[in-house]
Amino acid sequence: MPRIGRTTVLVSDQDAAIDFYTRALGFRVLFDATLETGFRSVHVGPGAVGDAGLWLVASSSDRVGAQTGGEPLLVLYSEDLDADLARLADVGVQPHVGPAGAPGGRYAHVRDPWGTELVLVDAPPPGL
Repeated sequence: MPRIGRTTVLVSDQDAAIDFYTRALGFRVLFDATLETGFRSVHVGPGAVGDAGLWLVASSSDRVGAQTGGEPLLVLYSEDLDADLARLADVGVQPHVGPAGAPGGRYAHVRDPWGTELVLVDAPPPGL
């Protein structure tokens, strides 16, 4: 069965995107290389190279921050929603929805500096 490798996030500045996703969300750089074609391939994520992550693609199109038509690009499970929101606040990102919900089901919507919407939600218990 296939598994998720990367989801593409369009950004106008890859270095700034690396800084945001590593500082604000605690991700690490999984791959960063300029290919023979001159295309810079940047992958970040919370796990190892073989785990799901984000492919930060440089773009100057009007789709940057709007590639999903205003809907969230992805849901991030959080082990500590308040700590994650505090780290986001440290880089100037505040939720525009939430935090809301009951303990164990709390969530918040934020936008990265390019306008891409992300949802942070309490991680489900193991085994679910």
